[in-house]
Amino acid sequence: MMTLSQPDIPAVEDRTSNAKLSFGPSDVLVFIDERNVSDAGIQHAQTVAQALGGSVELLQVLCEPPNGDGPIDPVGWDIKKQQALNRLNSLSATSGGGETPCRVRLLEGKCSSQIESFLDRRTEDIAASMRSRDEGGWHLSETAWAVLMSKSAAVLMIPEDTTDDTTEVSHRHYRRILVPLDGSPRAEMALPMAIKIAQADRAELILCYVAPDPGLAGIAGDSHEAAHLHAQVRDLHIKAGKTYLERIKKRVGHNGLETLVNISDSGDARRSLIDIMSREKIDFVVMATHGHSGHSDVPTGDVARFVLEKANIPVLLVRSRNGHLGNHTFARASSKGVRKPAGND
Repeated sequence: MMTLSQPDIPAVEDRTSNAKLSFGPSDVLVFIDERNVSDAGIQHAQTVAQALGGSVELLQVLCEPPNGDGPIDPVGWDIKKQQALNRLNSLSATSGGGETPCRVRLLEGKCSSQIESFLDRRTEDIAASMRSRDEGGWHLSETAWAVLMSKSAAVLMIPEDTTDDTTEVSHRHYRRILVPLDGSPRAEMALPMAIKIAQADRAELILCYVAPDPGLAGIAGDSHEAAHLHAQVRDLHIKAGKTYLERIKKRVGHNGLETLVNISDSGDARRSLIDIMSREKIDFVVMATHGHSGHSDVPTGDVARFVLEKANIPVLLVRSRNGHLGNHTFARASSKGVRKPAGND
C-alpha cells in the first residue's frame, strides 16, 4: 500500500507578538459613474479608510463624446462639468460616516486612460468602485473594470445595492470578516489590512482554508485502493490546513482579535467561499487577488474573480506590491519544495 507524507504548506515563522503591520495610512479612491453609486457604498469606503488611517476621495471621469463625433461645445461641456461637480459634492455631503466630508475630483477624457493615469500616481492607495447588478447577475462597468485593472495596492469592490441590518447609519460596522488562505505567502498578504479593519470595528476574523481536491488519487477508478488513497490524501490536506490555520490564528491572536478558523473539504474553493459567506453571515471579505496560481497578465485569479461575481458583500482585493511579499508578520513563510508563483500581480 502506498504511503503518503504530509502535504507541503508553508509554516508560519514565530516572530515577536508586537510585529508592526507594514503599511501606512491608505486613502480610498472611489471612482463613480452616473449610475452605480449609493450613499451606503460610500459609507463602506469610509469605514475602510478610517480603519487604515486614511480618507475618502470621490472621483468621476467626465467622458468625451463617443467616437469623437464632432467638436465639443465648450458651453455645454462647462454645464456638464458643473453638474458632475455638484453631484460629487452632494454625495460627499450626504454620505456621512466621518467628521470631514470626502474630497472630490473630476477628471476629463477617456474613462479607462484617465483612471489608469491617475492611479499610476497613487499606487499605495486603495482604488474602489461599485458593481452593478442586472438580470444576469453582477457585472463591471467600464469604470469598475478600469479600477480592477489598475496597479493599486488593493481594490475595493462594493455592490451598488449593499445593505445591512441598520437604517440611517453614518458608519458601516463589520461584524465578521472573512480571510481566505491557501497556504501561499501571496494569500497571506491580505492579513495586515484584514487585521486593521477588524481591530477598528472589533469584528471577528474568520480564517478559511479550502482543502484541494485529491485529484489524481482517484485515477485508478473505483477500486478499493483508489478510494482509500483518495480519502487518505483528503484527510492529509485537512490536517495540514488545520495546523496551518491554527498557526496563523496564534499570531493574529496577539492583536487582541476574536479569531475563528473554518476548514472546508469540498475541493472547490470558489463555491466553498460563497457558501461560507452565507452560512457564517460574513459581511466583509479581504483576500489576495492571487494565491498559489497567480499570473502577472490577469487582474485577478479564478477564485477572486468568482467571488466578485457572486458575493453580495464588499470585497477588498489585496495585491503583492511589485512582486514582493512585504515585511509583515507572515511574509517570510516558506516551505521546502513549494514553488512560489513567478512574476508580479
